[in-house]
Amino acid sequence: MLKQRRKFSADIADTLCIDTNGSNDLLEPLFDTHEAPMLKFFNATVALAFSAFATFALAQTPASDQALSVADYVKAQESGGLGANKRVAISSFFIQFVRDQGIERSAGSFGMFQAQSATYFTQTRGVDAALLQTVTDKLYDGFVADLKAAGIEVVPQSELDANASFQEIRKAGTASPFIDNVETGVRKDKHMAVNMLVSAKGLPIVLNGLIDKKWLPGDGGQSMRGMALVLGSATAAKTLQAPLLAVRLTVSMIEQKGKGWGSSAQYGNMILKSASWEFETDPLPRFVEDGTAIFVNGVNLSGLPSSRNLFTLTKAVPVRGLELSGVKGEGTNARGSGLLGALGRAAQGADAPADAYIDIQPANFTAQMTQGGLQVLGLFVKAMAAPGGK
Repeated sequence: MLKQRRKFSADIADTLCIDTNGSNDLLEPLFDTHEAPMLKFFNATVALAFSAFATFALAQTPASDQALSVADYVKAQESGGLGANKRVAISSFFIQFVRDQGIERSAGSFGMFQAQSATYFTQTRGVDAALLQTVTDKLYDGFVADLKAAGIEVVPQSELDANASFQEIRKAGTASPFIDNVETGVRKDKHMAVNMLVSAKGLPIVLNGLIDKKWLPGDGGQSMRGMALVLGSATAAKTLQAPLLAVRLTVSMIEQKGKGWGSSAQYGNMILKSASWEFETDPLPRFVEDGTAIFVNGVNLSGLPSSRNLFTLTKAVPVRGLELSGVKGEGTNARGSGLLGALGRAAQGADAPADAYIDIQPANFTAQMTQGGLQVLGLFVKAMAAPGGK
């Protein structure tokens, strides 16, 4: 185990390279400052035994007092925002926490190593459904308070629950908590993840209108029940005289990079071929762009499903002040596409071995995630309430 040598600031941290020769010393910074902390892993052997993952602490700087600009961070699909409406109903409100992330990279096709690939898998520990429930409920309460402060009334949940159309939406939606697997890309750029989705206040998880290509490309089977979600939302908006808001906040803790390559060397009449990989894990907690959005159903209260709008976060908003640590995992490293099996086991409730772990402090996580989420939700409220809806 590598000893903890220093604390890092996410704003001005040095980037480190881990010595894979067994010296257990951190080398001098290899890159310029003003980058997020990076841990690099090297291997050039057929066995694919990756390097150790350094223990570290990440103490991010407090959030700046400078307010974020709605124009810089939020995009509206249609102009007009909520129109003349001063009353809304929140039909779905959930956090998507990207707990596990993995990438697969190919080392090329040559000889016995044809189509050889390897994966690197990182898991965030300490975040369970109960902790996410606390954060999600706090964010819901803050969102309601922001809407009211902007002069927008929120339909009481008891009134929403009594609405016949919403009752059908609840049946067609997904119960919380929900675990979902993601696999996108191909060997040269494959991204895999296990998502934890937790909704606020017992609301259903409704994914209609909130799917994106990277973070949540699937809808958990809701497309089979799409009519109830699409028509039901428009009808509920008409009967309640309030557009329905479906809120999705997606949080990722890291960013991963990797590459693979092949090489050969001749020894007499023998040729030794080898495959090598390089992986990087950057601690980068943030509310992600595209995956964080609010879908508005029934803007004109006509009961027509075409009356809708979508507000999307266009730039990631960092979660400041998080206290994180990382340790080497017990993953098998050279799994190739076997990582899919690990993801499948994780989705069934069993923790699969990972190559590296990021650990959080629950109290600190709750406070800082709530603070960051309220900042994002404040941007959305301003965008929806603005006269131009942008």
